[in-house]
Amino acid sequence: MLKILKTLNESWIFDLLGVAIVIFTAYMSGYLFEDLTKTSYFSNIVWAKYVPFGMLSVISSSLSIMSTRLTARLNKFGNIIGTVNTLMSGAIDFTLGNSEAILTYPVSFLINAAAVKGWHEYGDKRVNRVTDFIKWLPLVIGGAILLSLGLNYLAFQNTSPLFWLASAVFSLSLIPNILNVFKIEDQWLFWIFYNLVQLAKAIAQGNFANIGKYLYYIVNSGVAYPIWRMARQK
Repeated sequence: MLKILKTLNESWIFDLLGVAIVIFTAYMSGYLFEDLTKTSYFSNIVWAKYVPFGMLSVISSSLSIMSTRLTARLNKFGNIIGTVNTLMSGAIDFTLGNSEAILTYPVSFLINAAAVKGWHEYGDKRVNRVTDFIKWLPLVIGGAILLSLGLNYLAFQNTSPLFWLASAVFSLSLIPNILNVFKIEDQWLFWIFYNLVQLAKAIAQGNFANIGKYLYYIVNSGVAYPIWRMARQK
């Protein structure tokens, strides 16, 4: 079984499958060839029709998949791609009307940049356990929740259901991202939970594009966890 997981983790065909899911769902939803005029901020600007916003979004989503896949392989370039793509995905999210993106994405960028440095310090092969840092784990979880609540309150200026949902989702993404700074294998368990929440949200919304994407991420996290665990034991 472990041999199959290792093969899947290293498979470039599985990488291409993830990118293909993004392109296919964007095409089927009619989003792939949309321009910038489809967004609220640029709907009345003449030059916006020449900006292929849909394709740029697909490129960003594809980079996110490649970042995750390379990270699963313990390849440091996954963090580098993820750090750069945070800027692009943040700009896209803000353009689509996500006002809190201007507050939350800079935090994600700093954490991803810290992961680049952290992985350099630990080297290519070392993997840690969450129990190695058990003393500060409650601080990480509590800090992530408080930071998420604070940033989203600044963005929403209220405590509406959307505020609580955005805060919960951002908290769930902050925790494994922080664990990734220290190359902790247990981050993948948090990513599985995060993607399950996002999958449930996509099913409730009838967003079939995101259903395929988050199913892919769940499989990837389920494959990466035992691979990282094996690497640590070695």
